[in-house]
Amino acid sequence: MRHKRDQFLTIYGRKPVIEVLQDPQVAVAKLFLAQKAKGTIIAQILDLCVQRGIEVMRVSAEQVAHYSKHPKQDQGVAADVLTPQMDDALRFLEQHSETSLQLLALDGITTPANVGLIIRSCTGLGIDGLILPRKGNAKLDAFVIKASAGVVFKSRILKCERLTPVLKKAATLGYSIYGLSGEKGENIYQHRFASKGIFVLGNETQGVSEATEACTDTHLSIPMFQGVESLNVACAATIVASEIARNRASF
Repeated sequence: MRHKRDQFLTIYGRKPVIEVLQDPQVAVAKLFLAQKAKGTIIAQILDLCVQRGIEVMRVSAEQVAHYSKHPKQDQGVAADVLTPQMDDALRFLEQHSETSLQLLALDGITTPANVGLIIRSCTGLGIDGLILPRKGNAKLDAFVIKASAGVVFKSRILKCERLTPVLKKAATLGYSIYGLSGEKGENIYQHRFASKGIFVLGNETQGVSEATEACTDTHLSIPMFQGVESLNVACAATIVASEIARNRASF
C-alpha cells in the first residue's frame, strides 16, 4: 500500500489552489481553509468546491500552516490533490522487477522551473517514471507545478529520501545506470540503450554527486558545436527522453 504522503500532493496559496480547482482533470481530495479567510477569491474557491463536491474543512490558520508547511505563503488555504501515479521508488522497482522500464532520476536539481520542465518533457515523451529524491532537489511546490503546466498531477513521480539506495537496488534488478556527462561520455545519439535503464541528471552547476557517480555504469554525452559547452539541464532531459523514445523500437 502506498504511503499517504505519496497519495497526495499538497498545494497552497489562493491562486494555485483556484487554478487547480478550475481544472476538472485534477482530482482534489480535500481543501483546508482558515476560519478567518475571506474575500473574492475565497468566495470563488468555495463556489468551485460546491460545484465539484469537494470537502472543505474550516480550520485555524495554524492548522492550515501545518498542512501547507509554508505559513508565510499559504494565504490561509491548502488542498490535497490526488496523485494516482506517485509512488515510493524502491516499492515501485520491487513491484515491477520483471518489467523493462526506462526511468530518469534527478540528482540535485534545485531550480523549480527546471524540475517542472523536466517533468513535463519526460511525461510527454513517454518516460516510464521520474525518480525524485526528497533531499537535494527542488520540492514539488507551486513553482514546479506552474513550470510543468499542471502535468505533475498525472506524472509517475517516484519519491525516495536519497538516490543512491535506489540506484543500488535497481542494479541488482538488472538496470543499467547511465550518467549524463560532458565530452568523456559516449555519444548519446550512437548508443543503444539497455532495455532496463535509469538515466541520471545532475546538479545544474556541479553535475552528479560522487555517491551517484559510483553507481553509474555508462556515461553519455550530448555532442555540442560552435564552442557551446553545455545545455540547460531541462533541455538535456528533453534530449535524453527523446532518445529513449527513439530507442524503444529496438528493445
